[in-house]
Amino acid sequence: MSKQTFQFPATRVVFETSTPAATVCERLDEELHRGADSQAALNATLNAKTKDEIEKNVQALSHGNDFLFYGITHHAWFNVYMGAPDAASPTTVYTVGNALLAQTLLRHSLAASLHIPPRVLILARADGEGTCVVYDLPSSVIGPGLVGSAHEELRAAAEAVDAKLERLIAKVTRE
Repeated sequence: MSKQTFQFPATRVVFETSTPAATVCERLDEELHRGADSQAALNATLNAKTKDEIEKNVQALSHGNDFLFYGITHHAWFNVYMGAPDAASPTTVYTVGNALLAQTLLRHSLAASLHIPPRVLILARADGEGTCVVYDLPSSVIGPGLVGSAHEELRAAAEAVDAKLERLIAKVTRE
């Protein structure tokens, strides 16, 4: 057995807006067509037998968008666990992506699976005066590949995801 470790710089992106977290989440839910379709998309992708079937299912469920929704609200269970209804500000982690987007990265390195689909944190500010939206820039965590060396095709594909993700977040955080 052998073990390797290496460090690589990651870039964390933080959007701050005066828009309430509930509004940001509503907008993001709308953009992602959140609902039963999201779970159906995941199931359709996992159970597909052909490339055409994957593409057809994802395209139908994404409504032409780049991302679908998968997520969890951490504040709900955390407040119960802590025994206080306001122990945590509203905190939702969205996992956003789709198989058609993921394949543009995975074809270059299956290690990209560690960070694709990307995760986006929606965090209501504790003072109630807006929202922080946080994510790790996909190209900064995917680009190094498996062993930390630059992989240009992978980096380029990840930078395309960077741009799509930034457009999505800018749209839902508008004031």
